[in-house]
Amino acid sequence: MADKGLTSREIEEIFTGFEKRQDDRFKGFEERVVNQFRIISEGLKDEIKLLAEGHAGIIEKFDRMEKENERQHMETRSLIKLSFTELDRRISDLESQVKELQEWRKRVETRLQI
Repeated sequence: MADKGLTSREIEEIFTGFEKRQDDRFKGFEERVVNQFRIISEGLKDEIKLLAEGHAGIIEKFDRMEKENERQHMETRSLIKLSFTELDRRISDLESQVKELQEWRKRVETRLQI
């Protein structure tokens, strides 16, 4: 029995068939990968949007807190200023009274020495 070898045309047909099967498999694989990527990327987009909304909410809350803290700070400064003004007035009154008492004492001492 003679060993019959494959002709180059037969070998080419075998490789062509093999390449076609591989191309079909890879095309299906590629489509599944692309489809899966789209699904994952849509989910990521949604999560990124939620994250951005949460971040914007935090920024707004910090802005409100900052404004409230500034308002309270100004109110406290105003109250302290008012308190110091009142204390300054009271000290000035006391100094005037002390001065009057000292003058009165001098007058009394002067009268008593006569």
